[in-house]
Amino acid sequence: MKKYEIVDGITSDVMFRAYGKTFEELIENSGEAMFSIVCDMEKVEDKEVLIVDVEGEDEKDLIHTWLSKLLTVIDTENMFFSKFKVLELDTDGEFRARVECHGEDVRSELILTIAKAVTYYKYSVERMKEPEEGWVATVVLDI
Repeated sequence: MKKYEIVDGITSDVMFRAYGKTFEELIENSGEAMFSIVCDMEKVEDKEVLIVDVEGEDEKDLIHTWLSKLLTVIDTENMFFSKFKVLELDTDGEFRARVECHGEDVRSELILTIAKAVTYYKYSVERMKEPEEGWVATVVLDI
């Protein structure tokens, strides 16, 4: 199963699909997918770790909140990330995640695209049955 893919067909925004065999993997891979759009992720060094906590009303809301929070962290903490690890996940009644984000301070040579927001246009988070079990998130970034 691939981690993510950039989807063509949108002119003024960027769409991606992130995949995960587990919901934890979907959280990690959706973070990677977004950062592959906003920065040259292969050159982002694992110099610092930031713990990000997010809450949502359900799986769909949790992914949206997660990605929106990461966009905020770019501005508030001035950081880009290249690796994510879910430390805690609660989807039993409350939807919360605590994620370890590895990266470094923003450097101008790493910037690829300025993403302003995670939109609800064509947004979805779904459980897959075929051809493999797992999760898929379709996300459009306003750029």
